[in-house]
Amino acid sequence: MKILLEKGDSEEQIKMAEALLANKLVSAIETVTYKCQKVYKSDDEVAKAVIDVAGSFGVCTQWAAVYRILVDFCGWDSDVAKFTKQMNTLLKEVRMSHCCTYQSIQKPLAQNSILRKNFQEWKKYRVPQGDRVFPRQMFIAENLLKRLSISA
Repeated sequence: MKILLEKGDSEEQIKMAEALLANKLVSAIETVTYKCQKVYKSDDEVAKAVIDVAGSFGVCTQWAAVYRILVDFCGWDSDVAKFTKQMNTLLKEVRMSHCCTYQSIQKPLAQNSILRKNFQEWKKYRVPQGDRVFPRQMFIAENLLKRLSISA
């Protein structure tokens, strides 16, 4: 068995993988790089699509889905603070019921490791019974991809 590490995995996850390898509980550690279709979308296109999907937000932490799609497919900065600043600059004239904040993205990323992973991993994820969080994130992500005309 091997362990796959990817950008966004925590120091703790990396150390655990190294410990498993040292104790011969896994045969290898590999670093995964995903080749997502990178597309250029204008600020107007992104703003319109985000405003549309944000109207479907049930909770503010659904900004994590917007973050994941824009980082993976549109080349936005993966630094949450920079992402938040860029999003708020883009939507400065728009009144939102759920505002994009550092915490609205960081909290779900910290609580659910699948949300830190590339969207390609989201599609393979087997949702545990009773999980209400991930399906809400996936719903927003898929709708944003659709509105941006991106196939994943």
